[in-house]
Amino acid sequence: MNEDIIQPNYYVLIRLPSLTLRVVQLIPHTTIHVGKFGAFYADDIIGKPFGYTYEIRDDKHVDVIYSSEGLFASSDVNIDKTEEDDEGDDESAQDDGKINTNETTIDDTSVQKLSMKEIEDLKKTEKGERIVEQVIKSHGAFDKKSIYSKAKYTRRKQQKFLRRFTPCSIGTSELIEHFALKDYHRILEMTPESLGLMMSLANVHPGGNYIVVDDTGGLVTGAMLERMDGEGTILLIHENEHPNFEIIKYLNFPEEMTNRMLKVMNLLQLYYPEEEEAVKKLSDEILTGMKSSRRGQYYRRVAREAELTTIFDQLQNSFYDGLILATSLETQSLLDKLIPALAGSRQLAIYHAAKEPLVDTAHDLMADLRVLAPTILETRVRKYQVFPGRTHPLMTSKAGGGFVLWGTRVVPSDDVRAGGKRRRRNPLSAASKNEAGTEASEDEQDKVNAKRKLNGVDENSIKEKRAKVEAGDTDATG
Repeated sequence: MNEDIIQPNYYVLIRLPSLTLRVVQLIPHTTIHVGKFGAFYADDIIGKPFGYTYEIRDDKHVDVIYSSEGLFASSDVNIDKTEEDDEGDDESAQDDGKINTNETTIDDTSVQKLSMKEIEDLKKTEKGERIVEQVIKSHGAFDKKSIYSKAKYTRRKQQKFLRRFTPCSIGTSELIEHFALKDYHRILEMTPESLGLMMSLANVHPGGNYIVVDDTGGLVTGAMLERMDGEGTILLIHENEHPNFEIIKYLNFPEEMTNRMLKVMNLLQLYYPEEEEAVKKLSDEILTGMKSSRRGQYYRRVAREAELTTIFDQLQNSFYDGLILATSLETQSLLDKLIPALAGSRQLAIYHAAKEPLVDTAHDLMADLRVLAPTILETRVRKYQVFPGRTHPLMTSKAGGGFVLWGTRVVPSDDVRAGGKRRRRNPLSAASKNEAGTEASEDEQDKVNAKRKLNGVDENSIKEKRAKVEAGDTDATG
């Protein structure tokens, strides 16, 4: 299957001139509605390559725009005007003694000669590009605007009246962009940078086996499926009766691949596996007399029991190559259960929109010798407007992209002792002292006496003086 071609029943991302995004499913012989921009037949773009821009006609059919204009039509006012043209305009304005600024412009309804009724009539008879030209022509103060103000005004009208769209293939980055505009909390305020950082730190690759706790509706799980390219397994642990896979369906994965790679388990099964009810085995005679629906249900329960048994064995035998948590649940109790399931030298990555929960978890992991060097990382990307002479950060960008806690699974050993620089031992060790006993003490005393004789000190005279002092002889003190 060619992934560059729009397939029937695929989910695609529709980019509109208003810079909004829509996720739609292209079911054959249906009509796709895109709000105020109208509607079009899905069959007109099925089988066409991604990336083309289309214009919607009144009959709901579409025309391909074979140019580099994209969603916005070309006009006499170009926001990316070259510096040479700008300098020429400035010189001509100076010759007239006037330089256009926005000081005298008045942006209200009085400067627009077209009424709302006339604009609505134009929508019914004219194309969007023609409507934009009429609105600009009818603006009484358009010529008084600066070149940059003219370009911005033109772009706003194009976003409002052009009936164009561009279908794009969907990946996790596009889904983040879509939900960032629609429901940012649904994906835990995650950004493409944070998601990519987690995938790299957890070493997600084809053929690996991973555990994930995903509260983003399947966004993190979908990113793992993208990187694994159909090879390996993912154990998804969830807190509900059934997992939330809603976002994964937008990525157009083959059903066979997701069924083969994804294994699921809820928290109740993780914490209390002994309470899992065993499936009662039925004989062939009983199965033959059952209805086909009940017989199929029985076989599914048997297969599910076998799958859970395999998962329990893998958790106990450190089978998995990585652990990813993207959840608002308390993580310490989860880590106590899931860290033993990781093999040695494997990675774990934990995402949270706030830093404080990860700080507490990092402190706990520092005391837990099973995780080496827990580190908290922050992702922050600021977008810029890039135009000649007018490059600056966007004023409405988001504050940050969340935090990621990363560590390496290690297996502590009680038999290993930390080494270091040893202190220099005395020539006479404790063991030699025990063996030599009194002889060692006498040898040490002889060495001291020999040293005193070299310094002119007589040991016998010292002993005589001590005896006289003890007897009370006052002359001995001299």
